[in-house]
Amino acid sequence: MQKSKLFFLILILFVVGLAGASYWFENQEASPEDNHYIVLPDSLIQQFAKHDSTEKADFLNAAPPKMQGLSMEEMFFEQKKDAYTFQLFRDSLGVKLVVLFGTKIVAKSRDKALENTTKAETSDLNSDGYPEILIYSKINNKLTFIGFEVQNGLRKFLLPVLMGRQSFGYAGQDTLFVENNNLVRRFQFRNAQFSTFPSGTRTCEYALGKDLKFSMVRTLDTE
Repeated sequence: MQKSKLFFLILILFVVGLAGASYWFENQEASPEDNHYIVLPDSLIQQFAKHDSTEKADFLNAAPPKMQGLSMEEMFFEQKKDAYTFQLFRDSLGVKLVVLFGTKIVAKSRDKALENTTKAETSDLNSDGYPEILIYSKINNKLTFIGFEVQNGLRKFLLPVLMGRQSFGYAGQDTLFVENNNLVRRFQFRNAQFSTFPSGTRTCEYALGKDLKFSMVRTLDTE
């Protein structure tokens, strides 16, 4: 009889203790760092209230939805030329060129040739008063070039392909740069016909005309 009373007393104490612990746990104040709030629109809350507990659990465990139409832009180039500012941005869509006159955007481009940009600079190679941006890229270890002149929008121009004597023995390792307001292309050649040297470095210098076409100024081979 006494054992039964003792067991009953222990059971009561256990139930009371369990209830007290549950109450304390539910009312315990969490620190601000432990709280993560999700704000849902009213229409979604009303729809959510109609679902059963299993669907609610699936909803809460689901991955957050992807945001459509939003992309983070990172500006990786900015340079001024007279009253113009040239900017290059990289985002989820690729590379974008933006040109401002003062604070007003006057031209934009998303040309695919911009996507592998490694270097850019501004110039006025043809001295016509309209600034240009020269963009150098590397595709499969081959240096490429594209230029834009700001005149009623953007006018694109390209470096001419190597032809004739300039192409003999071409061995890559190109560099492109501006010198004396001309565009200079320098590369290695090997076993070239009609060259003073069997192998060495070839320098091709180009001038840009007002029609945005390059003409050869000179070619020089060195050992």
